[in-house]
Amino acid sequence: MASSASLHASFPKGASKSCVPLAPPLPGDEELAELYHWVDTIPLSRPKRNISRDFSDGVLMAELVNSCLPKMAELHNYSSANSIDKKAYNWQTLNRKVFHRLGMRLNPKDIDDIVNARPGAVERVISLFRKQVMRQTLTRTQQLIA
Repeated sequence: MASSASLHASFPKGASKSCVPLAPPLPGDEELAELYHWVDTIPLSRPKRNISRDFSDGVLMAELVNSCLPKMAELHNYSSANSIDKKAYNWQTLNRKVFHRLGMRLNPKDIDDIVNARPGAVERVISLFRKQVMRQTLTRTQQLIA
């Protein structure tokens, strides 16, 4: 498993290395299109019209996690929300109960950007999650072969 430092692009200016860095930006339009295509292949409970708004409450992210890693996210812990506080609670729960177990953590600013539906924020986190899942799958495959 890769260290958490290698999963993130950089630390915020003036931050110590003990804090959680921001999720890295996506390199370009091609990776973004590939990410959207990947998300579209996963069955979710609500249609995706505006990914920033649709994922802002954390419910679809929990479903995405559950689809990729069954039993990792207990879906009953996440309820649809309109208030910023409830959305943040869902994302903090994902961060604490799910992402931590995957060896990744979200910076509070990433969570704030997501719950406020800032463009590009949730895509960075979904990309980070996808890469971590691929790393774990590769590691497990290599262990089975060895």
